[in-house]
Amino acid sequence: MLTLSLLVLLSVLALPAKASSVTSSWQSWPAVGDATLKWGPWVIYDSELRSPSGRYLSQDHDLALVIKYRRNIDKDDLIEATDDQWQHLGISKAKRDKWLRTLSQIWPDVKKGDRLIYVLQNDQGRFYRDNRQIGVVQDREMSQSFLHIWLSPNTSYPQIRQQLIGMR
Repeated sequence: MLTLSLLVLLSVLALPAKASSVTSSWQSWPAVGDATLKWGPWVIYDSELRSPSGRYLSQDHDLALVIKYRRNIDKDDLIEATDDQWQHLGISKAKRDKWLRTLSQIWPDVKKGDRLIYVLQNDQGRFYRDNRQIGVVQDREMSQSFLHIWLSPNTSYPQIRQQLIGMR
């Protein structure tokens, strides 16, 4: 006769696994592509796009954008550059202002060697500084629009887009 604890263990093991509750860590995702942003003679950052499969399917799938800074950059300058890119992509001033307020509460000043990582997984955006989470973006449109800065066909950086999505 089986003991009660063994029956409980067997019943738990027999339960179907819920795929939606188990998510892989972005750190283990393979790289899709990488690129370096230069401005004149200065290297600003190195970037890498990762996905669970190691392939770029679209901006609507789980992705991680890893940016390693090669210069010190003030948070206000990061906010201003993001605003410029969103304006270039045609995002309304009202949305930009709202989203930039959110980013100003999340982003730090970055130092040479810092990594800021943006992970879009299950339609939720999360920011990390190195491997420590520093903020969450619940707004799906904002999450997508942040990645559009690099991944939209209308990006200001078409060569970086091509390199990131693995189409060198």
